[in-house]
Amino acid sequence: MHIVLGFYRRKPGLTVEAFSAYWRDVHGKLLTASPDIQKYLRRYVQHHIRPNTLDPVKALGFDGFSEVWYDRKEDRELLLATEYFKSVVVPDEANFLDVSQTRVSVYDEQVVQFP
Repeated sequence: MHIVLGFYRRKPGLTVEAFSAYWRDVHGKLLTASPDIQKYLRRYVQHHIRPNTLDPVKALGFDGFSEVWYDRKEDRELLLATEYFKSVVVPDEANFLDVSQTRVSVYDEQVVQFP
């Protein structure tokens, strides 16, 4: 498995609730609606982080992160090269993300064994 983690901050002026609703109900559906994308994705998970009210000093500084799983590293490259991803998914990010603050983790090669 090839797993990519992305870390996101919401666009200035968006509430936590508006950010989560847009990411879940609009942007997330863009990723799961296209057959061009579905043939490369193994798994897509959104993690919506709520503000840390117990200890704000230790807050992560992100409003959410995603896990995107691929069978192979090349599948991610193929997905990113699709016209749909470049013309629909990427431009939509500006509607809810502070794209200047987006961070992507080092690719994590995993060996996953299924029963």
